Amino acid sequence: MSVVDICKKPISILNNSTVSDVITKLLENNLSRLIVVEDKKPVGIITEKDIGLFLFSETTKEGLDDILISKIMKPIVFVERTSTMENSAKMMLERGVSSLVIGTKDNLGGIFTKTDLIRYYLKNYSGNNKVVDFMTHEYIFTHTAAPLFKVVRKMLENKVSRIIVKDQNEVPVGIISFRDLFRISIELGSEEDDSGYTISNQIRKGFLSEEGFGNISLARDVMSKGIISIKFNDDLKNACKLILENNISGLAVLDGNNSLSGIISKTDITRAIAI
Repeated sequence: MSVVDICKKPISILNNSTVSDVITKLLENNLSRLIVVEDKKPVGIITEKDIGLFLFSETTKEGLDDILISKIMKPIVFVERTSTMENSAKMMLERGVSSLVIGTKDNLGGIFTKTDLIRYYLKNYSGNNKVVDFMTHEYIFTHTAAPLFKVVRKMLENKVSRIIVKDQNEVPVGIISFRDLFRISIELGSEEDDSGYTISNQIRKGFLSEEGFGNISLARDVMSKGIISIKFNDDLKNACKLILENNISGLAVLDGNNSLSGIISKTDITRAIAI
């Protein structure tokens, strides 16, 4: 099986679109990436993580309706139609990307993501691998009472797009992702100017502000409640199934005492395929 057998048609956005346009399209379509096109040809790719890292670290005074995505988008990594799943997994890891575009800039054949690799593993691999064999033991976390500006600052410092939230007893109770922050931006922007999907520069800076809602709002006010977990000695195929069923990028891994010992992510499962 090659990548062309399970790829899908990418959703695109025009090169002259703004950051606000991208966020709106990502949320409306429940996507994590868009292909950027100009004159009907692909010129770049922009992901949820790219937007989040830019959104909360950029110091420009421009509003998000004024910032073109060409300032943020990344080059497309192309792969041949005949590339195997294993070689594609290796390429993703080597290039540090979560998707590959099949074809060339003149002949776009489809997009292939880590989610596609998870489906491939679930359908084609035997149950020889355990979660513990590929899990990541280190993870970034915060606490429910942490002010939002500190949470966002930690995410930026560690270049992560999601962070686990623990309660006062060190029990994981939720997760905060860039997508959660995007939704809050839209809600606050809408309340401020009643124009629908509008994200102002003032709102953007508020997440990092110690004076505004970045200090007033706490992690527990923003987080998506609940953690989906799996035991460390469970079959890696079951991890794939849970990730796909819940449309998430990773799971909390519990040890023999039901304590959080790490995470298993799409990237970890990609490593299992690339070996």
